[in-house]
Formats: sequence, structure tokens, C-alpha cells
Amino acid sequence: MFAAFPRFAVFRRLTQTAAFIVLTFGAAVCSLPFSAQAADQTPSSSQAKKNDADEPTSTEKAPPRRRVVLKAPLATLRKPADASPTPNAAPFSAPELNATAAPLDDARSDATDVVPTPPDAIDAASRTLFGREIADYRLQNGSGRYVFEEELGELLILESAWLETVEDAPEPELDALRSDLAERLRAEFGPGFETLSTERYLFVHNVSDAYVDWCARLFEKVADAFEKYAVKSKLPTTERVEPMVVVIFATQRQFFEYAARETPSPDKLAAYYNMRTNRVALYDLSGAESSRAVVADEDAEPERRRRAFQETKEFLSRPNAAFNVATIVHEASHQVAFNRGLFLRSGPLPFWAVEGLALTFETPNGRASQGGWNFTGSFPKNERQLVAFRRYASTTRQRDPLRSLVAAQNIGDARDDVEGFYAASWALFYYLYKRRPNELAAYLRETAAKPAFVAYPAADRIADFEKHFGDDWEKLTENLLRFVRRL
Repeated sequence: MFAAFPRFAVFRRLTQTAAFIVLTFGAAVCSLPFSAQAADQTPSSSQAKKNDADEPTSTEKAPPRRRVVLKAPLATLRKPADASPTPNAAPFSAPELNATAAPLDDARSDATDVVPTPPDAIDAASRTLFGREIADYRLQNGSGRYVFEEELGELLILESAWLETVEDAPEPELDALRSDLAERLRAEFGPGFETLSTERYLFVHNVSDAYVDWCARLFEKVADAFEKYAVKSKLPTTERVEPMVVVIFATQRQFFEYAARETPSPDKLAAYYNMRTNRVALYDLSGAESSRAVVADEDAEPERRRRAFQETKEFLSRPNAAFNVATIVHEASHQVAFNRGLFLRSGPLPFWAVEGLALTFETPNGRASQGGWNFTGSFPKNERQLVAFRRYASTTRQRDPLRSLVAAQNIGDARDDVEGFYAASWALFYYLYKRRPNELAAYLRETAAKPAFVAYPAADRIADFEKHFGDDWEKLTENLLRFVRRL
């Protein structure tokens, strides 16, 4: 259907290495029939959304905080497969998602650097967990499962038989919570790693002060931009109490060794967001390590700031800096969108919209004076994805590409042309963002209102889309192509 798109002269085809939004539950979990249609498996009120998905919604309170006491330490209860990295074994309808990543031209590797082996994300010596209730699928006969987000963000699916008690817990004192979580992260990653706390984030890292400070400002800017976009578009959001965790490694080698536990092809990554652990992981692409030498000396703060500015300026002046910044922003936008409730870590997901939004967020101006990325209220076009979409539109042989895009449940549905899939996701999302924002917001409210872990087959994905945008796919395609020609 894209055959009507005029062929352009010669476009440089962009080589995109893969980064993952990884969902890694073990295969043993996949047997649970999470279905809200079962008579005795109705989700608890904590994951119920407003039925009127077409009405604007304000920020909802965070899910209820719970104190869960297990019958034994978690590490002894769950099978090894339950915590092992098996991204292809996504449970129920929750898909494995992919994203773009920065090129590895500036990648550094140090054979002497070895990433510390972290213990289980949950303290194996304790039977008590604190966190948020995501879904309660426990049955009266004692079977079923309980879905729980632990304080550091990991999404746990707990067998009913493992649970001794599940009780209400008071909201934490935030400073004490952040201090406790920071201590746990330093213990997990070991000597050489420090933590930095900001308004919304907790960074654990072994990089220079310059780089972590720059990353912290960038992540907070992305979160601010998301808030502005959500308010302007009247999108549903959920309160986030616990800080979002970001892991930054000094070297590519450390990053690869960490990522190998969670992704199938770590050598192709520069950053990724893991939906199970709720963490973004990346490594230092700047090459800046000198600022760390003056951290301990309080009198050296002006010098540290001067070095930080110079190192950031130098990093952002490199030819591929915009691509590297875009990759970090892409993963940061995934994390904030999932943590503010626009998309559900527990599924179901409109895959094209998840990627389309992140690709749209990549693009605000990259001036070094503004840290390489700045949002001023509207998103400009993504030049890189525009080129890729024009190539895709002129070469694809799919009969109904937009319908196939909307129906896709994961990146596996686009195995023949992953680059084109991402480009089409951006083009459709950006077109709707610019030309049909009210319908796009209503559609996103509709998908965000679905209960946790319900199935979301292709037919339902199509039906939800057509409810808001109509069923004339040919006309939609024509309008999209006309829009893209004018960009």
C-alpha cells in the first residue's frame, strides 16, 4: 500500500544496533493463565482502571503499599528459571520489546575491568518484602499468583503458596527510603560504585562526576518533558513514589557483562530498559574519568564543575553525540512512560505506540549549552527516522503495513525489516501527535485502562485502534504519506 509513496533519490541507510526493553520472567511463570475473564480471578481494585477511558484522567495515586512476608527467603522459593534472563519467554500477553541504541564507535573496553557479580535483587536473608501491589490473582483454593513491585522496582510474580501474609504498609518517609535503597544498590554492585539521588531517580555508577551529573540532568529533563506532554494531552498518569533506578558503567566491558544476564545480544547494545527490573542500564560514552579525582576535596568543587562543563561540552561536540544522546533519551522515555502508568509493565501494550513515543522524544534540540537535549513544548520531526521511513515506504512489499504495525505484539512480528518497523512506528505516532492529538490521547487512555496481564490479541489491537481512528486504513495511509512528504 505504500507503493504510492514517491521513490527518493539516494538515502543513507542507517545501521541501527539493537537495545532492548527487556521483559525477563522465567519460563515457569508462563504457565499461569492470567485472565481477568476467569470467574475467580478478577483483579483486585489496585489494578482496576476507570471504565470511561475516553474521558481525561488526572494523576492517580500510586498502587497500595504492601508488606509481604514469605514462608522462606525468595531465593530458596523460586526456581532458577524464575530469575534467569529469558527475554523470549515473555509471559501471557506481555511482550518483549526492542528499541534503538547508539552506535558503538566510541565504545571503550578495558580487559582489567570486570563487573561485580550482584546478589539476588532481593535480600535472600529476609522473608519480608515491601513494595506496591500490581495485581492480586490469588484464588480461594490457595492457588494463583500475586504480582508485586518491590521497592527497588523489580516486578515479582509470587506463588500464593509462598505467601505467609500480605498486609497494608504505611507510606515510607522518602529520605529514609532513598537512603536505604541507595545502600542496597551499593551493596549489590560492590566496591567502586557510588549512588546519586535526584528528584525522581537513583543512579548507581562508577563513572566520573561529570558524566553522572550530565546523565542525571538529562533524565530529569526527559521526565519533565513527559509531565508536560501528559498534561497537555490529558493523558492518564500514576503517581510514582519510589525513585527510578539507572545503572551507569564506566566501561563497555562492564556493561556487556551485566547486560549478558538480561539480554540475548549484549554486544549490540549501548543502553536498554528492563521492564522486569525497572532499570535503565548504560555505559559512559564520553570517555571522561578525570573529575573523580577531585571529588573528595570540598574546596575543589569549582574545579570539578569546570571540568564537568568542559567534558560535557567535548562529548556533545562529537559527530555522533546527537545519536548517543537520542539513545539515552529513548530509554529514559520508556522508563518514565512505564513508571507513570501510560504503558503497563504487566501488559498489555500497544507496541507501535510504545516505540513511536520514545522515538518522538528523541528529537528536541541537541545544543551543547542545554546539555544536548531540551524540550520546549513541542517535538520536532525525527530526521533519522524520517529518512528510514521514506526508505521503508518506497520499498516495503507489505499489503497493509499500517494494519500490520498496529496488530504487532512484539518485535518478532517485524523480523523482516526491524528498521522499517521502528520508522513506521515513529511516522504513525508523529502524524497522530501532530494531526489527531485528541484521538491519540483517547486511544492511549483506552490501552492504559486495561487490567494487568489480560490477553491482547491482534484482533483486539486492531479494534481498539479503529475505535478511535476509523477503519479506513487506505485513507489513513494516504494521509500519513501526504503528511510525511511535507516534513
